[in-house]
Amino acid sequence: MRILDRYLFRSLLATWMAVLSVLLLVAFGSEATRLLAVAVEGDIPPGLVLSLLIYKIPPALEIILPLVALLSVMLAMGRLYQDQEMVVLQSCGVSLRWFQKRLLVFLLPLVALTAWVSGWVAPWSHQQSRVLMDQAQSMSPVTALTPGRFNELPAKQGVFYTRTLTDQSEMTDVWIRLAPTRSRGETILMAPQGQFETIDERLALVLFDGAIYESVNRPEDFSVREFERFEGFLPSFQARRSAPGEEEMSNQALMGSNDPAHQAQWQWRLSAPVSVLIMGLLGLKLSRTGPRQGRFAKIALALVLYVTYYQLLISLRSMMGEGEWPLVVGLWPVWIVFLIYALTLDGWRRGVNKPRARRMHEPN
Repeated sequence: MRILDRYLFRSLLATWMAVLSVLLLVAFGSEATRLLAVAVEGDIPPGLVLSLLIYKIPPALEIILPLVALLSVMLAMGRLYQDQEMVVLQSCGVSLRWFQKRLLVFLLPLVALTAWVSGWVAPWSHQQSRVLMDQAQSMSPVTALTPGRFNELPAKQGVFYTRTLTDQSEMTDVWIRLAPTRSRGETILMAPQGQFETIDERLALVLFDGAIYESVNRPEDFSVREFERFEGFLPSFQARRSAPGEEEMSNQALMGSNDPAHQAQWQWRLSAPVSVLIMGLLGLKLSRTGPRQGRFAKIALALVLYVTYYQLLISLRSMMGEGEWPLVVGLWPVWIVFLIYALTLDGWRRGVNKPRARRMHEPN
């Protein structure tokens, strides 16, 4: 069976790579659109979009790889049915259980790859993404400001606007509103030109030929002061350090913790490699099609089963984290039910391909 093994594995691998490429492009494009929208809002610098996008790929693979296993096995094995190759192989004595065993050999390396991504690469990716976001919060105002938009200063200390902002930190039509404090009222600064300069090793805002409007006693009473050159320091963009989440914790820390949320996260990491095995076997079950059915006849059913499977996992994970579901039971019921369903070849029973004996009746 060496020639048949090579033929089967080559077909499965080629289909797996094609499906993985398509799904990665879809996920990559969707996440890129979301990050670009966030960058346009000014929440993150545009230069960090590509780096953040790369760090989002490993967590996405935890969800994508089981679906890739399902669809790739369905398409590869479905082609054998459509080309009548499966009928020829079965007539030569190749059983369908043999295909299950060869499929397990193909899926085991993918299970190991998914376990590595889910257990080590994804936590590292979450950590790097958080650190990058924290660094973005602590960058200078030059990189945090978006020209042509009203940029809110940290801690609601005011609003900053500039029509243009060059790479040399030169600005035009600058408008700044500083929120009132105990020592002063509401303040508005306006200038046709401005720039950022380093003064006393600090980044200072320098405005030219502008005016300062400051409230005195009542909001409608303002004092106006004109200036040729104004030097001041905007409220600093303080770095908001976010605490590490449970997604970043190591496997040993999750296993040794008694927190239900940590145990739920640990079983969620286990679900990725287990799901690759279950979905691959499920794809073999759903690949069987009739002569007049296309290769994509059961794709809709496969997607419904996949969505149902993950919705059950997500629901049980949430219940475990809140203490509403026993940790000992965990996600095992979903895994076992779908695994039994995938291993039951209900359409491939032992006598399905054997011709039925017909009783010959002699004419009266």
